[in-house]
Amino acid sequence: MRAQEEAPLGMKVRVRQDHRIKELRGTVGEVVGSYGGEELMVLDVHFPDGGYQLLWLGDLDDVGSAAPWWRSLLGRRS
Repeated sequence: MRAQEEAPLGMKVRVRQDHRIKELRGTVGEVVGSYGGEELMVLDVHFPDGGYQLLWLGDLDDVGSAAPWWRSLLGRRS
C-alpha cells in the first residue's frame, strides 16, 4: 500500500479522548499528509489554530463516522 494513495487527505479527524497529550484530546483537525506504510502509518494533521501534529492512526477518530476510518486501511472491521 502506498500511504499517499490510501490516506484520507482532507478528511476531518478528532484526536481520541485518551490521547497521551492532554491538550490535543478532542481536538478536530484536517489530514494534510501521511507517512509510512501498511504496518506503521502516521498522519500529518492541521488544526484550526494553525498547529500541525503527526499522529498515529490509532490516535484519531473520523468526524461523522461511528466506525474508526483507519481500520479500513489496516484491513479490519470494527
